[in-house]
Amino acid sequence: MKPKQQITKRKERVTLSLSADMVERLRTVVYWSPKLTLTGVVESAIQAALKKLEKGKRFKKRKGKLPVGRPRKERSS
Repeated sequence: MKPKQQITKRKERVTLSLSADMVERLRTVVYWSPKLTLTGVVESAIQAALKKLEKGKRFKKRKGKLPVGRPRKERSS
């Protein structure tokens, strides 16, 4: 029997700003859950959110980088 080959997916670092309360809660949960990691919890949450957002929709591939900074306010006429 051949051993299962481990597929390593390339990882990329992303910097986010979250509320201090949320970060503290996340660290507490991970501290008291020996099998969890910060990255694992965040990846699972993002995966679930993406699945929900993409359900029934097809998004075209981006044509460029995301804009940086705060989103602009929409102007009303």
